[in-house]
Amino acid sequence: MRSASVLLPLLLIAGCSCQRQGDGVEAAAAASATPSPRTTAVTVPADADAAAAAAGTVPATPPPGAVAAGAADEGATVRNYIGVLLRGDRAAAAAYWAGGTTRLQPEDAPLHRLTDVVSLRVDTDTPIARDTARPSRLREVPMRLRILTRQGTLHYHGWYRLQPRADGSGWELSGASLQPSLD
Repeated sequence: MRSASVLLPLLLIAGCSCQRQGDGVEAAAAASATPSPRTTAVTVPADADAAAAAAGTVPATPPPGAVAAGAADEGATVRNYIGVLLRGDRAAAAAYWAGGTTRLQPEDAPLHRLTDVVSLRVDTDTPIARDTARPSRLREVPMRLRILTRQGTLHYHGWYRLQPRADGSGWELSGASLQPSLD
């Protein structure tokens, strides 16, 4: 309170910045001599998407996708791969992997050993971008499996990593992590 009583007379003596200028010519001269505080330097980004982001607008056309427009999405690719694998078509399953092979020790080895599959349920979640490229070129698809075999029911959870095929025609598997889970 005491500081307010000291500042009030100072403001009255110095004058308020909201008072009108005496002469329009003097005001124009003062304005041209000193830059306006609202004026800021603007740099133009080289990228059109960055320019739109800086302006707070969305680009008129979305960026091109990492894969062809008609290709199966990441979740569908994972579901299709698991279905083919559990039907026993190892060659078709290998075609889903980068390089066309599941290598000697696939990350999803428990699925390769399954026999007598009666039913299968694959739940995939929203893919997660695992790189900073735009559009993302490395995605991770979290998933859960419920597999009914003649010996019993198995539950797994984990993820598959995907990348665009070299020709951009769709997604291919590049890694996996699969763990048994109790339900």
